[in-house]
Amino acid sequence: MATVREPVALIVGFACHHLALGAERVHLFFDVPHDPAAKVAATIPGVTVTLCDADYWREAGFAKPPALQTKRQTVNANRVMAQSDLDWLLHADADELLWLPGPLADELAQVHEGAWLHIPNVERCWKTAPDGEIYGGIFRGPLHDMPGLAERVYGKRAAALSGGMGGYSAGKAMARVGEGFLAIHKVRDAEGAPVRPSVPAPGARILHFDGITPAHWALKNLRYAEQGAAMNQLLNTQRMASIGAILQAPNPERAGARVYEALYRLNEDEAATLREAGALFDYPVDVAGAVARVAPHLSPDFSAEGFDRLHRAELSARAQSIVRQKRQARRNA
Repeated sequence: MATVREPVALIVGFACHHLALGAERVHLFFDVPHDPAAKVAATIPGVTVTLCDADYWREAGFAKPPALQTKRQTVNANRVMAQSDLDWLLHADADELLWLPGPLADELAQVHEGAWLHIPNVERCWKTAPDGEIYGGIFRGPLHDMPGLAERVYGKRAAALSGGMGGYSAGKAMARVGEGFLAIHKVRDAEGAPVRPSVPAPGARILHFDGITPAHWALKNLRYAEQGAAMNQLLNTQRMASIGAILQAPNPERAGARVYEALYRLNEDEAATLREAGALFDYPVDVAGAVARVAPHLSPDFSAEGFDRLHRAELSARAQSIVRQKRQARRNA
């Protein structure tokens, strides 16, 4: 399941990929009730669409939608946990894909009673310029257990990464439906209660496409910046520092793309060092093929150029707004 506010191509790709893997059902909760992608998603066999409108939140016990996206995600996830007749549930974001080396049953067979499956995440990066198809690239893993490697690979850039990752590195939780509270990255006995024991997935991985394109990554960070103090609850300190640098730049739009390039593009030596350390992987996915099998009536554009076209106006508008605010602040100083 996912709580989504993304272009239709990403949502269709997410749903069809997981249905093609063998998911019995994909639950999509639309943060924006009038999102046109909801109507498209509803045409995919196996997808359940929920519009998170005022009636939905009142029924869930809220006078208005929770301000933090993580809270909205956990509310949605645990409503499925309480109401679904499925056996297992995974909450992932629309920019994440589950990767399996074999049948999911092989992974779940390792999970003893009362436990949950911890699925580590890896992060998409590039050896070449990030262009072409939005699901391309290679994947790096966290370096928390490899002291000094992040500094050796990335040099000064390591300070802007958390354990060698630009995003998170906590993995995701697959929970038995109806057992415990799904807190996205872990399962607790109840909300705020101790974490239940977990079993590491033998081979399954969450592929995190953190920033579908450089421009999309820049836009995501400008959106985060609008949330002010709420960022402290959503992002690690390294990511917030990167956002601060982007905001201070004369051209935030260009700066965002440059920071992405610095953090997510590997040269041959960097890639070779990570590969030798067992921290760089190839996880090929065929999302277009999954769409063709699951929803042949749809033909989403998975090109990077097409994806960026959807965001170009918003990115420019947000960047220009930041520049105007800085100018005004200087005048008022």
